Amino acid sequence: MIADVQNSTQAIQQGRYRDINTVGGSTISAVLNAVKPFKIPYVFGGDGASFCVPPEFIEAVEKALKGCQEMASKGLNLDLRVGIVPYSDLTRSILLCRYQSTPSLTQYFFMGGGMEEADDKVKQQTVYHLSKTIEPDADFSGFECRWNEVPSAQEVTFSLLVKARTENQQDALVLYQALHQHLIDLLGEVLSHHPLSEQGLSLSFKPSKLKGESVIKSFQNAKGISWVTRWIMTVKLLFQNVVGRYWMRFNKHEIGADWGRYKSDLVMNSDYLKLDDTYRTVMSGTYKTVSELLSWLESEYQKGHLFYGYHQTHSAVVTCLVAKTGIEHIHFVDSAEGGYAMAAKQLKKQVQQAS
Repeated sequence: MIADVQNSTQAIQQGRYRDINTVGGSTISAVLNAVKPFKIPYVFGGDGASFCVPPEFIEAVEKALKGCQEMASKGLNLDLRVGIVPYSDLTRSILLCRYQSTPSLTQYFFMGGGMEEADDKVKQQTVYHLSKTIEPDADFSGFECRWNEVPSAQEVTFSLLVKARTENQQDALVLYQALHQHLIDLLGEVLSHHPLSEQGLSLSFKPSKLKGESVIKSFQNAKGISWVTRWIMTVKLLFQNVVGRYWMRFNKHEIGADWGRYKSDLVMNSDYLKLDDTYRTVMSGTYKTVSELLSWLESEYQKGHLFYGYHQTHSAVVTCLVAKTGIEHIHFVDSAEGGYAMAAKQLKKQVQQAS
């Protein structure tokens, strides 16, 4: 299944990149809740997400994603496209790797080209689009979006997409491994290049920044969104942020969690590096090291080894899924002002020019 915000570039130009990330994260929340306690593979793409769903869960996931469409349209005035592509319709494979870097962070890496083919089919053929007759039934429990933008720990934060120009999966993996090592050589190990930092994390107390979460948690499948419910939810979120900031600042142990560790856990549980037929990452660096990285990428592009898309800005945006408050949580990262969506636009342009 593929879900992505249509006309995301236009919305980004209007400064609505936070809303776009919110919708993308909401699809993961709704789908994971629809299949509980079963776990399914997925990947966050900034303006949407991709999933591998077993047949027995298709109906429940369709209803969940229909709810996401309704919420995006009625609550945020965004058009979420959802497509379902049977594996039997694909000519390329979906190879899957499950990676658990921390107890709370389980990631799924995709290779083989099948997920990319499914994405193309959804964008080109309406036959794969979600039926308009499906009744919405979305549960957004666990979704959170209440952190301010996180300033770069160095000088810039950037989103990077790199796609190997080869059909041979082994050769592609070799290229991605070389790319990853080159990034470490230039930008340093994880704590040096990570897009998030404990010092940069701060909870928001502006209702405008909490709009996405308040809209999502106010959404009722049958009735849409009531402004009264949304106002009450905003007040509730502000209160929770006051409590949360107090607990974290004074290292409190509450509701079974060590809140003095929450920010460090958040950084460790962030989904800032992944692979889904394309190497995706959000990192921080200096102007000098980023310039060297871009020079290397352009050289490899000119040699015909890879395609790449890049977007540079000043901070990162965090969207969260909290399964157990203070204890079990994962965090999706994109760079501000469009991040992955803008980088994807550049990558697609390179692919088109080469075809």
